[in-house]
Amino acid sequence: MYSFLAHSIIGITIGSQKNKKSLRQSIVLMLFFIVLASTPDIDYLINYIRGEGMPIRYTHSIGFVFLVGIFSLLFRNILLKKYLHETPVILFFLAPLSHLVLDALVGVHGNPYFFPLSSHEFVFPFGILPSSGRINIHNFYFWRNMFIEIAIFLPILVTFVPSLRKYFFQYRVLKLMLIMLFIVGVSIGINLDRT
Repeated sequence: MYSFLAHSIIGITIGSQKNKKSLRQSIVLMLFFIVLASTPDIDYLINYIRGEGMPIRYTHSIGFVFLVGIFSLLFRNILLKKYLHETPVILFFLAPLSHLVLDALVGVHGNPYFFPLSSHEFVFPFGILPSSGRINIHNFYFWRNMFIEIAIFLPILVTFVPSLRKYFFQYRVLKLMLIMLFIVGVSIGINLDRT
């Protein structure tokens, strides 16, 4: 697991795949997909409230992602049809699934991806993204990890959000800066100590 920032950026990226008609619709889409991309971390919130330590992360499973997708579609049809009616159905499943992919790319903690069929926790043998550790603004690693996440995910956001891509990609210098930023972020991330 790493920071809320990266999950939010990817949630915005996924939710921004359709052109919006208004600022209000854009804000609703961004907030909805930020929440959707962050839903697998609900287990941390529950355990924090209960005062328990690190749980087996059952919400970090493909089954949970499927349930979140179904419930988000119901939520859309009941409460947010005005704002989300044109949003492709696949994005409601892709947003929470992105969370599992990003957490896997940390390469430190295991997740029971196939729960309830299996509780076996899978850990990827490599990592690209930093582990969040303890959030503390006085901690050097907190800021280092934020830089790495921004360096990796800002270019992804700009590349895959149509309105941003249209602006940034008309200037060769900005494209080169985004490529360099991404390469630096991934290079630092790959070389982090995973022990």
